[in-house]
Amino acid sequence: MAKYSETVIEEIKSRLSLVDVISQYMTLTSKGDRYWGRCPFHEDKTPSFSVLPEKGFYHCFSCKRSGSIFDFVMEMEHVTFPEAVQMLAAKAGVALHEESEEDKKRRDTVEALYELYERLAGSFHYILLNSPQAGEAREYLKQRKVADDMIEKFQLGFAPADSAWLFDFLTKKKYSETLLSTSGLFSKRNPRFPLFRNRIMFPIRTWQAKTVAFGGRDLSGEERAPKYINTPDTPIYSKKHILFGMYEALPALKELNQVTLCEGNFDVIAMHQSGRMDAVAPLGTAFTPEQAKLIRRYCDKAYFVFDSDAAGQASTGKALVTCQAIGMENFVMHIEGGKDASEVVEKLGEEALKQSLSRSMQGFDYLVQNAINQYDVQKPKGKSAVFSAVKPYLDATDSEIERQSYVRHLADILKVDESTIIGDYQQAVGSSVSAAAQRQDPFQQMPLNPAKATLDLYAMLALINNRQLFKSSRRLLKIEDLEDQAAVELYIVLEDATREGVGKSDEVVLQMIHDDRLRQLVATSFQTEEFKANPEGVLAEAIDRIRLRKLLKRQRNNVNLLTLAESEGGGASELVDLLLEKQEIDRDIAEIRNRLASTTDMMPPWGKDA
Repeated sequence: MAKYSETVIEEIKSRLSLVDVISQYMTLTSKGDRYWGRCPFHEDKTPSFSVLPEKGFYHCFSCKRSGSIFDFVMEMEHVTFPEAVQMLAAKAGVALHEESEEDKKRRDTVEALYELYERLAGSFHYILLNSPQAGEAREYLKQRKVADDMIEKFQLGFAPADSAWLFDFLTKKKYSETLLSTSGLFSKRNPRFPLFRNRIMFPIRTWQAKTVAFGGRDLSGEERAPKYINTPDTPIYSKKHILFGMYEALPALKELNQVTLCEGNFDVIAMHQSGRMDAVAPLGTAFTPEQAKLIRRYCDKAYFVFDSDAAGQASTGKALVTCQAIGMENFVMHIEGGKDASEVVEKLGEEALKQSLSRSMQGFDYLVQNAINQYDVQKPKGKSAVFSAVKPYLDATDSEIERQSYVRHLADILKVDESTIIGDYQQAVGSSVSAAAQRQDPFQQMPLNPAKATLDLYAMLALINNRQLFKSSRRLLKIEDLEDQAAVELYIVLEDATREGVGKSDEVVLQMIHDDRLRQLVATSFQTEEFKANPEGVLAEAIDRIRLRKLLKRQRNNVNLLTLAESEGGGASELVDLLLEKQEIDRDIAEIRNRLASTTDMMPPWGKDA
């Protein structure tokens, strides 16, 4: 799909009148600083469609559609954004150069890297199968019980120990030193020294079968050499967006409507070798929301088989929450006979792994059991710690019925009155009615009136209208501080826009917002002066109120723990700790409230209860 620079977008806008373009499709009448007409997007008996030529946006006060000149053409002609740009460029007489010289260089680099990685994957694979210097690697794979058909399926390879081989090989193939310096294959300190030496190589492929990176398992045994390394992020590879084995597992994901997530590359291979063809693995990082969304395209269920050590348990907990947040059923499988799938196959064989994988536990039950194993639930603090451990999973649960079922189950296990946990949770997330509505569809009741926006959303609307402030604001306002999903979506858009260098054109930013209703809301905000007046002061106040909200939750939890400790005869040291914590929280709350009281309220009154 073609991508056009902001310069092209701005030139088209400067040459075309929004009123003239829209008038080609409908009749507009001038009234004051606006033009009015019957909306073309719904049956409009009275003119409710408004055009603000000075702002460059339209808005229907009936069906709530908003947008720019590009959005209007996209709607009326049923075309994509690039196609709308092409149509309007033709009208405006703008010479449509898709790419600047810099853009063309970037595209050429990407294409060259794709070709380089594909060729190198084939070379590493050939060396593993045929070269005498790969004898140790072949023997190692035999010891790990990796079958020959798995070596072929995953195109495993071997990188020679010779530190000069790779650079010489690639330059002889006419790859430039400039390209090799951006390839992620060589040391940053020494552009001729390979990142991968004396390693078994795992090609990392996209779901479209393009090799974009490598993982390497060290065979040297040197103390300084990390056991596993992956290609760093490059113009064609971002580790948070890709899973090892995704291409190989894709047919099974579609057929079985499920995915099995392992911790390592050898685990994925062991799974496939044992008949579990839906296995994939993150790439040296925690399971990310981007990886979850990729999987969600193809299946509804996720099974986790991470390592049984403390790090593996922590990774499993976070991954379960990530899947629950996007509506994927989630389960955990406990492997017996080894710490991971690869070890089971190596020691006991494929059949033993198959039998072990026949048992699973629902995600919430796993989190509860894991927390109970860590904390003393006979004490108030232990019960609170268990609740805190599973709360992120409850927060991520869309269904109110499902959530309350989990809460009741937890109350039974902790031997605490159900209403206590439910009340505590409802206090933490706000009223159950509004929270449920937001979870069912975070954009369903999205307000066009900024005064009715949530605290989080108002802050993000202020930022997206003043994008130059995002770099400084994100040091103080983290994405995990936001509770409103619409605000979270805008935060991600701003992160992406900052990373991609997008900032000048409202139209380009709007196209980065995937949800139609959220895009409409942001487009509407661009048409008002609401978010232009003193944005620095607005954001400072919003950040204070968000921090105050977190402190008030801690305060409520602290009071509940004190009450529980006193009723169950908690020890003196425990009571002292809770009282000291209370003093600290009270002090921080008073400090923020004094600061807020000393400033003029710059935002709507939704935050006053904080």
